[in-house]
Amino acid sequence: MNSLKKGLLFWLTLLMILTPGFTWAQEPPIHESGELLSLQKEEGSLKAGVQQTAEVIHEESEEEQIGTGISLTQFKRFDTRGWIEGASLTVSLSEPTVHTDLLTAGKVANSAPLSRQMQDAGAIAGVNGDFFDIGNTQAALGAEVQSGKVRKSGNSLTASVTKDRLGQISQLLLQGTITAGDKSHSFNLLNSPSLGGDQLGVYTAEWGEASRQHLIGTGNDFVEVLLENGKVSQTFESSVYSRPLTESQTLLSGKGKAGLFLKQLQPGLEVKVEIKTNPDYQKLSFAVGGGALLVKEGKVVTSDNGPLHPRTAVGFSKDGKKMILATVDGRSKDSRGMTLLELAHWMKEQGAWTALNLDGGGSSTMIARRQGVEGLQVINTPSDGAERPVPNGVGIWNDKKTGVLKGMKLESYSHRVFSGLSRTFRANAYDTAYAPLKLDPKKIHWKARPASLGYFDGSVLKAKHPGKGKVEAGVLAIKSNTPIHVLGKPVSLFIEPKQIGLEKGKTSRFLVTGKDKNGYRTFIEPRDIQFTYDQQVIELKENEDGSLSVIPKVDKGATLLTARVGDLTVQAGVTVGLEEKVIETFENTTNPWTFSKAPAETVGKLSYVDSPERNGKVIRLDYDFTRSTRTRAVYALPPGGLMVLPGDVKKIGVHVYGDHGNGHWLRTRIKDAAGVYHTLDLAAKVDWKGWKYVEATVPSGVQYPIQLNQIYLVEPDAKRQDTGYILFDDVKIHVTEKLDLPKKQKPVRHPMVLQNRAIPGSMWKYAVFNDMHVVSTNPESKDVKNLVQALQEISDEKVDFVIFNGDLVDMDTPENYAFVKEIIEKHLKVPYYVTPGNHETYGSGNIDNFIKAFGSNAAFHSFVHKGTHFILVNTSLGGLRVSDTEQWFKLKQLLEQSKTDDQVQQLVLLGHHPVQDPNPAKNSQFSDSKEGELLQKWLTQFSEESGKPASMIGAHAHVNHWDQLDGIPYAVIGPVGKQLYGAKDEGGFYSYAVFGVQSGPNRRRPQMVADIRPILSDITLEKETYSVGKEEKVPLTGVQAAGWTFPLDYPATVLYSGSQGLVISETDVNRGQSQRAIALFNPRKQTIQFIRPGRVELTVQSSDFRKTFILEGK
Repeated sequence: MNSLKKGLLFWLTLLMILTPGFTWAQEPPIHESGELLSLQKEEGSLKAGVQQTAEVIHEESEEEQIGTGISLTQFKRFDTRGWIEGASLTVSLSEPTVHTDLLTAGKVANSAPLSRQMQDAGAIAGVNGDFFDIGNTQAALGAEVQSGKVRKSGNSLTASVTKDRLGQISQLLLQGTITAGDKSHSFNLLNSPSLGGDQLGVYTAEWGEASRQHLIGTGNDFVEVLLENGKVSQTFESSVYSRPLTESQTLLSGKGKAGLFLKQLQPGLEVKVEIKTNPDYQKLSFAVGGGALLVKEGKVVTSDNGPLHPRTAVGFSKDGKKMILATVDGRSKDSRGMTLLELAHWMKEQGAWTALNLDGGGSSTMIARRQGVEGLQVINTPSDGAERPVPNGVGIWNDKKTGVLKGMKLESYSHRVFSGLSRTFRANAYDTAYAPLKLDPKKIHWKARPASLGYFDGSVLKAKHPGKGKVEAGVLAIKSNTPIHVLGKPVSLFIEPKQIGLEKGKTSRFLVTGKDKNGYRTFIEPRDIQFTYDQQVIELKENEDGSLSVIPKVDKGATLLTARVGDLTVQAGVTVGLEEKVIETFENTTNPWTFSKAPAETVGKLSYVDSPERNGKVIRLDYDFTRSTRTRAVYALPPGGLMVLPGDVKKIGVHVYGDHGNGHWLRTRIKDAAGVYHTLDLAAKVDWKGWKYVEATVPSGVQYPIQLNQIYLVEPDAKRQDTGYILFDDVKIHVTEKLDLPKKQKPVRHPMVLQNRAIPGSMWKYAVFNDMHVVSTNPESKDVKNLVQALQEISDEKVDFVIFNGDLVDMDTPENYAFVKEIIEKHLKVPYYVTPGNHETYGSGNIDNFIKAFGSNAAFHSFVHKGTHFILVNTSLGGLRVSDTEQWFKLKQLLEQSKTDDQVQQLVLLGHHPVQDPNPAKNSQFSDSKEGELLQKWLTQFSEESGKPASMIGAHAHVNHWDQLDGIPYAVIGPVGKQLYGAKDEGGFYSYAVFGVQSGPNRRRPQMVADIRPILSDITLEKETYSVGKEEKVPLTGVQAAGWTFPLDYPATVLYSGSQGLVISETDVNRGQSQRAIALFNPRKQTIQFIRPGRVELTVQSSDFRKTFILEGK
């Protein structure tokens, strides 16, 4: 633990300023729970211009009464600094049935999980309490009063409740006196984990068994005197009494002058120990020590806006009759934690007139019974992953029960259910005192309102027709309800995760989910699913939350798991056991690994060196990242550039020496059987000393076999300028049993993507380009040629405007912007708009150059065109908040305005990053997945509340993909340049898109369709001769720059026409047509069936490229 004394110095100095009567009573203990360090004003934490408090973007909360005078509120908040989750307990101290007291782990020098303390004491709610001597005695640092009895002293501020039921925050100073004959000595330490010079401390049986050996220190002036029944029994010099004290024993410890006083006490001498406190502890129900004062007399009094941590706090209302206990989670993607300044403002928002910070970090814990539920639950999410043992806490009791039903809290693991399927509900009953009440389930009458939504069998809803309504549970006249949304019938199923890998002896969980035709998703309960699998390999166990546990029955094996719901099926692979294989030791240098770098000015090298620690040769990868501000990387490539990895590889790892890694990013890249490259993270920062094994998980969905392409060190931050090297050795893979999975199904066709039809002439059009990655120094690149070709293709077409949706350039330089603008404006005669992508920050780390090139509107732009409201956002740094927090407030305002604006018929939001990356590695979506989910929620709410369509168009994933999520179409448009990330048969081709919009006159719903246009150099057909009477595939291939080929099919828009004798239809043709036809061509399946021998012409058009093939039937 660093800076301990500095942290305590600030803490105690702050108390001197804020509270009267401060006395410096003791040196700080050697150990303590870590969050006390957050009390210091760390250098830079109070910089001028730093936002003092975050602005709330979105907040959700739920309050429940868990006892008379006791309410529990849980909240989730998204603000300009990120996500926060927390909870508060509001306690009416004046309620006669409410009791508050100190929770303890038994002895002072002891700790236990808060849940155990509460169970032992019978409390129904509570939070952790004081900072403590963690790692040593476990004793709290501040004072403790329990049930009107003082247990220990402390000089920090305390939160206390008087026996008159009034809360207060003040010091609780111990004023003790030792009297022995005609001599006396004052003391202010009781059961303290530390002892300073010239100080005298008293220890009682309450201390416990923890060693006090550390109290001796380095001097020889330490003395302890053991009292037995108030008389001196033994004296110890420079040593401690090591046995636990009994109720008849008291121990006096002293140093310096106090030690000299104790030396004078002779055996048998009667000693009187008198303890007083100010304020008088006998007038208190309880007191608990804490840290910094947050709020005083209704004003925030801390200015510490430094570190973010999980937090616990206690506060009281102005009249002292209300107590507020709060926890805030931290150190996770779900909750960032709070600074002390933020915590103070938040406590004030909750109604605190005065508030005190308690121990936070891994200690922060709130436990309570839930409304209508017996037993205790951990309400927050402790940052250590589980409850940390703590010495004390604040407990709340209310034993009142009336047995008279007041209501029921209705719960389900999802308030969505598919038509034709079922959903389980629970009714948690509570009485008029809000105590849990057991009810006979047969007495509860369940209904769906309206009744068309479905009917109940016990507490299970059998859903019938789509719609929104309420689920109602009633017992006589007492009724409670909760929302329900019956979706349409599922049209597709998913198993999440898609592939389940089990290590020997371990289990895993999965959910079966579905999606209806409008893209609304929810999970499906096991009762509605039929499973098939090899029961010799695994078994399935249903869980209460609707998930299923996979339990292995063998040490090594594999099985295909099939889930069937009605006529729909979905499959997942389950493998048991991982075999570790070393695929490269670097001992053979005859076929060496090679070096690469990017950009050209980066300096580095690869060499084989001897390592005594690794007992052989290792790779040394040197780098110099000082030559450029662009993203810099040094690569180690296997012989030939690709190394085949045998089997179904689930993990790839390597031993890395990190002393000179300087915190850079270590990654690896693989190539799968579909030709798709996937980049995986080995370590976000190489910041360790010595050797460390790091590994990456191969994403589910890759096509085996895979090959290792590179291991590399990369630095995207322009400010990180340094040199160094890393060593690595023994590349390993973890392989599962081989499992032949069924061939992946083709992507589900989205109705907005046109197939075999052009955009109607009645629609107005706009185009979307993205991921051009233009570089001014390479004007003959594939990227530039693709862009020029695409611009030429639409130059003669009547598009109203073009949107360039990010990554116009590959590096953020004025020269690149000037070059791409020159290309665009040379070939484009209509208005155009731009959004910034991540590459618009590569070099400077911001979009200043981008804005200089394209104007201030380029960062965020909104306009209405012929009834469609376009909102162009900035996700250049991976999301809305991190790129520019103000966007969220602008977006909220625009959405609200568009709901009621008669000039707006639909809404289209464009941003470079998609909310969900369709590729297996998920590297190209919002960096904050929760932010992406919130954006989805807002768009769905906009559409549902306004009745107006909304859609989102993204880029960045270098693949063409369309999906429907909760009623909203989400498009990812493929790249114009650089490389492709998606499989060829799953949208992996260079492209742009032209959208057609039919405005909705007279308030009719507007329409929007998309023409997905590959940038083609040719269309080829492998086969032109077919057998009469047999339906056969027509294997059309699109050819693009640099020899890239792909199946010319959805999601590309393809139009077909034919000569006389060729009937083109997706449906069965009538008898007359078939009698006149030579052949039938199905454009959806891309198949042809010759009815009789002969020749026909098939003309294929995609984008501006058109080609005719002569097909012959024999």
